[in-house]
Amino acid sequence: MHAPLTQSPTFPHVAGRALREVALVAVGLLIYFLVRGNVTERAALATRNAIAVIDAEKALGIFWEPRMQSWILDSEFQIKFWNWVYFWAHAPAIVIIGLWLLWRHWPIYRLIRNAFLVSAVIGLVCYYLYPVAPPRLVPEQGFVDTMLLYSKTSYQAQSLKPFVNPYAAMPSLHFGWSFLLGVGVWMVWRDLRGLAVATLLPLSMGLAIVLTANHYILDGAAGLAVCLIGLAVALWWDRGHPLWRPRRRPAAEPRSARVPGAA
Repeated sequence: MHAPLTQSPTFPHVAGRALREVALVAVGLLIYFLVRGNVTERAALATRNAIAVIDAEKALGIFWEPRMQSWILDSEFQIKFWNWVYFWAHAPAIVIIGLWLLWRHWPIYRLIRNAFLVSAVIGLVCYYLYPVAPPRLVPEQGFVDTMLLYSKTSYQAQSLKPFVNPYAAMPSLHFGWSFLLGVGVWMVWRDLRGLAVATLLPLSMGLAIVLTANHYILDGAAGLAVCLIGLAVALWWDRGHPLWRPRRRPAAEPRSARVPGAA
């Protein structure tokens, strides 16, 4: 008998896999945010580290955050716009793009998911070893907390206190994860659509984290580095566990090799 041809996954198979992934990611995020939110009792150290980051940026000539904020502080529309980008282009974008990749592009979803998980672990280690107060918590340096003053939606809401670490500025996974989302979209849409998303998503988030006084420029650079490491580890893992490679149909048996009368 001939070997059966490889079939596309059935709807029940895809749905079951999706439910398992949603459960896995939900548990992983719960653990991540609970751990992240319980490393918070080091305000003095976090502020000292923030000043060290500012001093490093001054030495590098890239302490631009107060000047960049001044571009938008006279415009309520711009303030609300960048607050909106900071909030809605993060968790909601992760959910929407993640579900799309999970349902329609499983190998790419798995790769990006693994990159997220690795970068999250690295981020937790960094938050514990080097807590950094975000710009909005060092107003003496000229920063304005635009989310607090002008937005009703914030990741620092009182109702989210068990999950919130206000001293988790370094690295900025807000920026790094937007980069990973862009990579995932680009791997699916290798055209102008994909290039637009892969460019505009991290670019807009990079501006938003600074303009809202939630991260320093060096936080964004660190977030990108952490997520590049996560992506490299995910690619290495994928190479050894090749769900990435599509299955090939078995080659047809040569006619000359078939036994006469065989089924």
